Amino acid sequence: MHMKEVTIKRKNLCWLLAKNRLIEQLGINTFRYEKNRHKRNSRIAVTAAISIVLIMILLYCGGIAYGYVQLGMTDLIPSMALFISSLFTLSFSLFKSNGEFFDFSDYDLLMSLPLPVRTIINSRFLNMYIWNTFIALLVMLPMGIIYLFVERPDFASYFMWLVSIFLVSLIPTTVAAIFGAVVTGISSKFRYTSAVTTILSIVSLVILMLFFMTASTSTIGLGELMNTQTGTINVDAFSTLVPFISDKLNQLYLPTKLFKEAIVDENVLSFLFFFVISIGLYSIFLLLLFPKYKQINTALTSHVSKKNYKIGVLHQSEMLMALYKKTMMRILKSTVCATNLLVGCVLAILLAISTIIVGPEKIIQSLDLVDYLPIIKNAAGYVVAAMVSMTNTAAISLALEGKNVWLIKSLPISPKILYDSYLLTNLTFTIPTSIICSILFSISLETNWIETSMLIVTPISFSLFTAVAGIFIGNRMAYYDWRDETQLVKQSLMSLIGMLGGMVVILVSGVIAISGVFSLTINIMTFSVNAFILMFTILLYLHECNRPIKQ
Repeated sequence: MHMKEVTIKRKNLCWLLAKNRLIEQLGINTFRYEKNRHKRNSRIAVTAAISIVLIMILLYCGGIAYGYVQLGMTDLIPSMALFISSLFTLSFSLFKSNGEFFDFSDYDLLMSLPLPVRTIINSRFLNMYIWNTFIALLVMLPMGIIYLFVERPDFASYFMWLVSIFLVSLIPTTVAAIFGAVVTGISSKFRYTSAVTTILSIVSLVILMLFFMTASTSTIGLGELMNTQTGTINVDAFSTLVPFISDKLNQLYLPTKLFKEAIVDENVLSFLFFFVISIGLYSIFLLLLFPKYKQINTALTSHVSKKNYKIGVLHQSEMLMALYKKTMMRILKSTVCATNLLVGCVLAILLAISTIIVGPEKIIQSLDLVDYLPIIKNAAGYVVAAMVSMTNTAAISLALEGKNVWLIKSLPISPKILYDSYLLTNLTFTIPTSIICSILFSISLETNWIETSMLIVTPISFSLFTAVAGIFIGNRMAYYDWRDETQLVKQSLMSLIGMLGGMVVILVSGVIAISGVFSLTINIMTFSVNAFILMFTILLYLHECNRPIKQ
């Protein structure tokens, strides 16, 4: 066969693999061939919910750009558009590479096909690139329309902005893939690869957040930007903020500077440099990955066992404890589950530690909110509760049983014991985190004993509520025919409701308690809210605990 024909055929195979992966992820076959109305309607509901969220993101990004125009910060729009889309892409891809590039479920099937390794890697990267470009489109398209409509630059700027939408995701996707390659490469050297991968991923997440927290400090406070008494915006102060933010973004991410020079200054050379960096980094990464790709995946999918293994003493636990240990290990051994479900607790601990180190006085003074210190002290409990509520393992614990759910159903146990094991697993993460963060906040804010009590009780009450609500969600929305954990943890409606639903309830409760709509003190209102939440949690638990396991 002619060399040119071979190259074309290889490209077609790459696209065919990526297309099949997209069809599976989007659930297109469910719409076309699924006869079960419940599964079909569930997929339609998920698609409708995601569509609403995407429309909201489009409108939000357009609103941000319009706000910049009104504040006289139009030149900042290109930098912000590229930085936000890059940050979104990196966030979505960072923990997806392990499961997409490495250690994916159909690795053995793909490697058994007569396909070059290069084609498989390219197809996997193409799949991530398509998703990430879609994210970039959501951010850069509305912001670009606003900027180009207001500024009306030369035709070259329109062209460069359009091409950049397809380039902007390349560098973050490559960085995420490099991160995944380094983490999995290190993990493959250890016996417990999953545990090491999880620990390295969480440590990397903490380092990344600390970097952004320290890099984003500003000497310009809220009090200089607006009058907190009248709500009047100081437009001049915002205008002086443009070079400061622009310099910060340029320091954090070089492509931001290149893109800004290309669009605002109409510098074609900067655009070409941005183009070469984006394509070049991806090409270099693939060249370095090819020789080690099979070695890394083989190490990850192989399991070490002792040659002289003998069955020793078998320990027997009570049914509840046995199920609890099983669920705990199921979540901790899965990198996708651990890094995505435990991020709320990690964020809460980071925030609490930062208030101890930096000191709440500096933060409050920089925001010109000294007069609101009593309210901030009462709101701290709701802030901790909102962040901890993002860790809701109970919502997907039932679905995590997957196709082995028949084994659970065949055991001589009541549904209550199974649900209790899911609750204990969730509370193992959230209750200690709530107590530690509350104590750290009470020290940094110097609260009295009543405020300290409310600060500790509030996140604990909402942790109990979100855990029981997670059982309620799982009982109604769980499905077991998922292909990989990424689909379940990051793309399912039950996971989304489990993570964000609790935050909405806590936000509404906090506003009711603190806003003063009732003629009671904040402490009495917070106590009443906690009492109501606890009573509702008990009633919800009694309603759910004996409900049959979802079919």
